[in-house]
Amino acid sequence: MQINSGSSYKDIIIAGAGPAGCTAALKLRKSGLSILLIDKNTFPRDKVCGDAIGGRAVRVLSMLDPSFPEMLEKLEGVNKSAGWKLYAPNGKSVELHFTYPGHVARRQDFDNFLFRLVKDSGKIEIREGFQLKDVHAGGNFINITNDLGESYHSKLLIACDGAQSVVAKRLAKFRVDLSHYSGAVRAYYTNIKGIYDKEMIEIHLLKKYLPGYFWLFPLDENSANVGFGMLSSDIARRKINLKAAMEEIIYNSPALKDRFKESIRTSDISGFGLPLGGRDMEISGERFMLCGDAASLIDPLNGEGIGNAMLSGLLAGEQALKCFESDNFSVKMMKHYDDSVKHNLTAELKKKLTLQRLFNRSWLINGMVNAGLRFPLIKHFIGRHL
Repeated sequence: MQINSGSSYKDIIIAGAGPAGCTAALKLRKSGLSILLIDKNTFPRDKVCGDAIGGRAVRVLSMLDPSFPEMLEKLEGVNKSAGWKLYAPNGKSVELHFTYPGHVARRQDFDNFLFRLVKDSGKIEIREGFQLKDVHAGGNFINITNDLGESYHSKLLIACDGAQSVVAKRLAKFRVDLSHYSGAVRAYYTNIKGIYDKEMIEIHLLKKYLPGYFWLFPLDENSANVGFGMLSSDIARRKINLKAAMEEIIYNSPALKDRFKESIRTSDISGFGLPLGGRDMEISGERFMLCGDAASLIDPLNGEGIGNAMLSGLLAGEQALKCFESDNFSVKMMKHYDDSVKHNLTAELKKKLTLQRLFNRSWLINGMVNAGLRFPLIKHFIGRHL
């Protein structure tokens, strides 16, 4: 591959400064390698999401530095999440506690927290407002170019550039598969009644929209991230307007309408896409690795993706160190990253994919919740596997 005239060299380029990209950067911050972290946005920036930060994300933070989880808990606007209340289509509910507690925080706050950790390390060069336009691999380098014609080349590219990843499309030839993709909408509300415990998130499974679900994730005693999501294939087949469906649920559902009667929506209803995990996919190649949403690693059952993204970023950072130690960036060498992701994430996501398909049956969910209310062992089983 011919390097563009004026192209600057870095050992590693990390595309995307979300949870996956910042985790990779933090893993590599003490490596002594020259690293460039790019992002199309300027931080702090908003990110349309459910805002649930699972226990896996907290564990990854601890692996990076034992002090990081404590720093997160002290961050303003972060609400601890100890478990969830699952509402079945028949209206009954069961409380499930997380094995590893997590948090709920606006992505603007959480992502900026991670970004500041990278920036404050003083070890990573950062380019905000860098709109990745194209990427080329071949020979001894991989080359990226932005919308202004600026370019960099490196020995390795870690792609964390989201659901619409330029790198995944160009180098891995990814295409959207609606049966493994979800659409969702979310908004922020205040004055919601019945948030009896701000540490419990809520999942409402409604017969009309299975296997999709409605969520209510408290940010405090009075406000919450509220949203609704479904498989994209079902949205297309049934011609569902997600925004209209969400408002119908809020104002007409027997379990919710009284709780939202005096609520105030404090944001627009915004949409986003979720590339779901659970498939066998090649997420690396010569001189590149895909992480997070770019690698389709979102939990197909509950839609949580932050922890998975961060773990993939950690694994990519570990693989990058091995590549530079051996000066080997071949397809075969990069497959070790794929194997690590499969071992740590894909096997679990495949089970979740199977459960997602079962959740299309309201009688099964009703029976499961009824059994969970009667038998503690079944309740524990549900909590562990959902």
